[in-house]
This record gives sequence, C-alpha cells and structure tokens, in this order.
Amino acid sequence: MEHVTRGNSFKETAELTHTHRTTVSRLVCIAGEHAQRVHDHHAQDLRVTSLQADERHGFVGRKDQPCWEATVIDPRSKFLVQNALGARTTDLAVRLLFGARFRLHDPHGVVLFTDGWLPYDSLFPQVFGRPYQPKRHGRRGRFPRLQYRIPRTSGHVRIIKTYHGKRVTDIRIERAAGSQRRIDQELEALGYTTPNTSAVERHNGTARRMNPHQVRKSLAFARLPHVRQTVSDLVNAVYNYCRVHRSLRVKLDEPVGRRQYAQRTPAMAIGIADAVWSMLRLLRTVVLPTPCRS
Repeated sequence: MEHVTRGNSFKETAELTHTHRTTVSRLVCIAGEHAQRVHDHHAQDLRVTSLQADERHGFVGRKDQPCWEATVIDPRSKFLVQNALGARTTDLAVRLLFGARFRLHDPHGVVLFTDGWLPYDSLFPQVFGRPYQPKRHGRRGRFPRLQYRIPRTSGHVRIIKTYHGKRVTDIRIERAAGSQRRIDQELEALGYTTPNTSAVERHNGTARRMNPHQVRKSLAFARLPHVRQTVSDLVNAVYNYCRVHRSLRVKLDEPVGRRQYAQRTPAMAIGIADAVWSMLRLLRTVVLPTPCRS
C-alpha cells in the first residue's frame, strides 16, 4: 500500500515486493474499499465555511476513454471532503456536490469557489440553497416548479480562465450567487486578496504524484473502472489521515529538543483525528456496518 500511494505502478510494486501484479491489484482494491468506508465513517458533520472544487483529467481502459476525477477540498484545513470519477458530464458534478453536501454540518453557510464549468453554476442553488414551493395561481392546474433561495450566509464564485492553446491568457472572476459581503468576509478569513482555487489546484499536483494512474506521461493507467476508483479512494484516505501538510503545522508552546513545530494532517486540522495515522492504523481501523432500522 505504501508503494502504490507513492506513485509506483502495480508492476513496479510487484517487483519491489516480490509478488505478482494481480496480487497487488487485488490487495489494493480491498484496501481502497476499506479506506472509503473509513472516510465515510469519519467525514461526517464537518464544520467548514468554504469549499473549492476542480477536476483532473485521466484515463481508464484506453487512452481514448477519459476518466475525470473531480474533488472538493476545504481550503482552510486542506481536507479532501469528496471525490467523484467518471465522464465530465452533469452527473459527475451532481455526485460531487451532493456527496459533499451530505458531509457538512451546515450546507447553507458555505462559500464555493470553482472554475468556469457550467454544471457548478446550475447546481449550486439545488445543493446549497433552501427549497420552497411557490403558490399556485388559482385552484386548478399543477403547482409551480420547486424553487430555491440562496441564503445570505452562502455564495458561489467562479474563476473563469481563458486558454490560448495550453497557456492561460486571461482570468475573469464572477460572483455567480450569494452576497458580495459574505464572499469578502470569507476571503478575509482565508487570508486571500482575490478569489482563487489555489488549495485544490495544489492538491491536484500532490495527487498526481501519489496516484500511479494520475502520473503525467505514464503508461500505468487503470484497465478497469473499479480499480481506478479504489486506488483513488486509497490515495485520498492516505492524504487526509496519514500525510502531514507543511502549511498546517503549529508552533509548540515549549520546544521538544530541536523540534519546534507539531506536524498535522488535514484530518487533524479539521478536528476528526488526534494524531498522524500510519498506513497500518488506517488499514486496521474497524468500521462497523450501519445497523438496519428493524
């Protein structure tokens, strides 16, 4: 598991551990499914005030079958809240945003920073808005379609980039929903001068170094969608619970020898872990199944 989550392909891991490639694939799939259950158990009732969303391009099966990985991250704690894989369609944005919403303590008090992808704009009122039923005119006919109000405590900012080839030539910032006062308040709390998606874009670079299926200019892409999903779940769990982040360290009240800072993981920064987990602790964490109502 440690070899795979450091960017080594299944074939390289098999050679280093003196096993077969199919054995590595089978164990990684088991560990990825377990890591997703651990994340589902702990990443609940999260108290966040802002989120950043972005997508990464990848492949599955063949190079002509793209598989995008969309992620939602908390810029303050660098905690990866939700991810979704698939074609870059509206269904991908639906699974990403609604999955992130169900993990939040207050989904109506969040400022969302995204790129210019249109599904984010159209889905934001349904995901983070308050639904209400408009009154019907008269006593006959159908009721009007369900509408959504954007609370004053939430907002959506789009960072629209214009490309010329592979080079960014222009960046336009657009307030898509919410009040400007709430957005300015969140930017001041984050320490930003302008709206951006820097946290999730930095995570994209880290994920491409950790995930063998996301390494650039590599032939080690996944052959099966299930393998692609489980490896991504395992890498994301290691990032949240086992990997320390330099920007999250805190200064100790009293130095311990030459040590002046306490290192923290995103899970420690958001408040759902009390120590840096090892790979063994992640795999040994027991997750009880949800009991049935009967």
